[in-house]
Amino acid sequence: MYSDSLFNLNKIIDQNGLDSTCDLFSRIADYKPEFLIDCGISSDDIYSRIKKFNQILEQIEDEQTKTTLKNSMYFACGIMPDLDSVENRFNAVEELEQTINDFKNSDDEFASRLIAIGPCGIDHDWDSVEYEGRYHDFFDNNTIDDERNLFALELTLGKKLDMPVIVHSRKGFKDTQDVLKTVKWNKGVIHGFAYNQSEVEFFLDMGWYISFSGTVTYAGKKSFTDMSDLVSYVPKDRILIESDSPYYAPVPIKNSQNTPENIKYIYEYIASKRNISSRKLSEIVDNNFRKLFCL
Repeated sequence: MYSDSLFNLNKIIDQNGLDSTCDLFSRIADYKPEFLIDCGISSDDIYSRIKKFNQILEQIEDEQTKTTLKNSMYFACGIMPDLDSVENRFNAVEELEQTINDFKNSDDEFASRLIAIGPCGIDHDWDSVEYEGRYHDFFDNNTIDDERNLFALELTLGKKLDMPVIVHSRKGFKDTQDVLKTVKWNKGVIHGFAYNQSEVEFFLDMGWYISFSGTVTYAGKKSFTDMSDLVSYVPKDRILIESDSPYYAPVPIKNSQNTPENIKYIYEYIASKRNISSRKLSEIVDNNFRKLFCL
């Protein structure tokens, strides 16, 4: 149980070191998750992420633990909207397409495990812990237009390759909405959902799945006042759950370093709001993984 629809393995290793991450993933295997999705942030980082995951497997001695992790691990590949990627968006997306095609056609044992494009999208949260040094001053109106264009290019690539897209949207609903309406590729998930009911209704009407991260446990914070209601509002056939680690640790360990192991707190919180057990919620989420990613 406790499948995780988004974490960043490179960042987790950067913060914890390889040895500690090996111990971490051994503990995660004890939960026997059906699905784990490692997501990158640049067009070609899939290779470094696969290499590091193999290093983790090599250090784990227990064969059953190795098998559990190998069977549950999947990957997504996308471009987050940092300034350099926005400015060089055409080359970046061309490289992304080449990387996806090359990797999926390779003899790598995880070639069939690249199942989504993303995360990609719109980010106007200038105080985000995910973007140190990403200042509003650098994102003038022209740059924001280019950011929308980068998102549209990645969505279009999803349509071309018939792949689900993992959408990142922070304080940029209108821009996200405009791009989705224009491209008309509505196969994927809105990750780390952090908007309100009117916005979730739009995404659901367009066909998107909704994924909740640790921020859902921050009910009472100004921008999350109705989040506890939203986790009950989203239909059971559209809900996913993610750790979004190493960011946004859930209550009761908020403000600490986050890892995929902490996703159990998110499951427990959402299950309590939906008046079901964590195990039942895990079954629901696993079924949604299978449907969205055709697994």
